[in-house]
Amino acid sequence: MVLSHIVAVSENFVIGKNNRLPWKMPEDARYFHKVTDGHIVIMGRKNYEANKGALKNRTNIVVTRSQTFRPDDAIVTSSIKEAIEKADSFLPEEVFIVGGGEIYRQTLDMVQRIYITIIQTTVEGDAFYPRIDPTSFHIHSKIFKKADNENPFDHTYYILEKHFH
Repeated sequence: MVLSHIVAVSENFVIGKNNRLPWKMPEDARYFHKVTDGHIVIMGRKNYEANKGALKNRTNIVVTRSQTFRPDDAIVTSSIKEAIEKADSFLPEEVFIVGGGEIYRQTLDMVQRIYITIIQTTVEGDAFYPRIDPTSFHIHSKIFKKADNENPFDHTYYILEKHFH
């Protein structure tokens, strides 16, 4: 099983503010949907709540310390380790960690692949993506997109692959 992050970040590594994305980038939202569609996604409770429930056409696994959190559209686990074990029990090819910041931070050393969209802007925020050690990953692919009528910022889609020594 390949364990992957998928994330959009500003140039200052902000991923969210007040439990929301700090930008409207419909093209990136479509990319996220296309890449994760039909797969297992792992997220924190706040991310689940920000999405107003489970992501459609995906198996949603939510990590939370809450004893009372019991949604009927997601699998609830109490740790990242348990979430990954549960995901692995479905024998998937790839599992996507979709945030938020704390979940990304705790799993950065575990992932083999990172789908990261760099949104070319600097924004205020309260959720951040951890800094990536550039010696740990290489760029597998890179696609640059100019801002347009729908998407206010230039942005670049990267797929990073972990170096195996």
